[in-house]
Amino acid sequence: MFEEHGPPIEFTAAGDTPEEQTTNLKIVRPSPGFDPASELCAEAIIKDADVTVLDFSPQQVTVRFQIDGLWHAGTPMDREMGDYMLATLKQLAGVDYRERRERQTGNFASLYLKKKQKFKLVSQGIQTGERVALYLDYKRPPLDKPEDLGMRASMGKQLRAIVNDTNMGILMSTAVPGEGYTAVWRGMLEATDRLTRDFFVMEHVGKNEPEVINVYPVEYDSAKGENPMTPMKQLMLKEPDVLAFPDIASGKLLDQIVSHSVTHEMPIFTRIPGKHCLDGLLRLVALKPDVKKLTDRMTAVISMRLIRLLCEDCKIGFQPHPQMIHQLGLPQGRVAELFKPMVYQPGMVDENDVEIEPCSNCSGIGYRGRTGLFELLMFNDELRQALVSNPRLDQLSAVAKRHGHVSMQMEGVVMIAGGRTSVEELQRVLKS
Repeated sequence: MFEEHGPPIEFTAAGDTPEEQTTNLKIVRPSPGFDPASELCAEAIIKDADVTVLDFSPQQVTVRFQIDGLWHAGTPMDREMGDYMLATLKQLAGVDYRERRERQTGNFASLYLKKKQKFKLVSQGIQTGERVALYLDYKRPPLDKPEDLGMRASMGKQLRAIVNDTNMGILMSTAVPGEGYTAVWRGMLEATDRLTRDFFVMEHVGKNEPEVINVYPVEYDSAKGENPMTPMKQLMLKEPDVLAFPDIASGKLLDQIVSHSVTHEMPIFTRIPGKHCLDGLLRLVALKPDVKKLTDRMTAVISMRLIRLLCEDCKIGFQPHPQMIHQLGLPQGRVAELFKPMVYQPGMVDENDVEIEPCSNCSGIGYRGRTGLFELLMFNDELRQALVSNPRLDQLSAVAKRHGHVSMQMEGVVMIAGGRTSVEELQRVLKS
């Protein structure tokens, strides 16, 4: 359905039957809020915004878009037009447009730029008015394999050699929750050969982790006093080859897992929140397990952060100062040009004093999309000894560096040198 004034976006309204969907759509089409609602949804799609938030105050409606993990301000609108637009969105989502205080949730779909999208609307009254969130979801290519997530091919090859070694021991993944925590866990499991070995993952009932094919879930319920080791006796009758523990709640549990791995010579996968490999390790040690037994069994740690990619259509090349090259640790003379984002500001003009339009690919943000920034830490005897005797970040970093470990910062510098991201973006990710 192509609208005369708004963008060419076609909506499918909520409803249990096609007739109900058609009725809901007919109700909103004549509304003065239909075009603003169409424009808002189209803008969210063009900008690839995961979430669009509308905050209603007595005077106006502020708009924010979450794009590649960061919030960006949209154009505010007056309260009257905002109310018309919200009534349209709520009718499309199949919720009561008159309700402004209680929490409501609904869904609708759209077709725009030859792609289908799904929107989830959540509204909730707050002290200053009402807050509405629009969650955008449309079909993206699967990002399961480490290389799909952005891991360099050489690191992916090294990771596969580790995870498919039947004498692996314990491999841990670490990431910031909401920023690759699930993705790096899935990527680690996806790198395994699950056709020749039986993999089981110990999951809390109702956790609903995304499924990894040929990794079979075994549930436990902490409300019944159970933990991940409770089903173990029954599970061992199935003769598993590999076990995965996505949630480690205590050092005592970790000791049990380590003992099981040693007794049965069984590879173990686990994970813990952390900003990088050594941070994750220190959080694991903070659970107060038997560190000596744990580190004797540890093989490696894989970590991931999400970093924004420079927009290929508008990134700006510049000749870096030699001091910047030195600070990045790059060889002098090796990199002649680095890149930075072209961040649009209203009123910007070119060399001919003609006003510049924002980039159509990134909407003037300067970045488009994100990728994984990975780090793989291999264990050695000196690192094991340092974790037992002096588990401090500076000491562990020095040991890792002596053994040729490529830190997450160094991996980021490789991306900068390749023109994929900027110095400022790497600094933001590492500091956050």
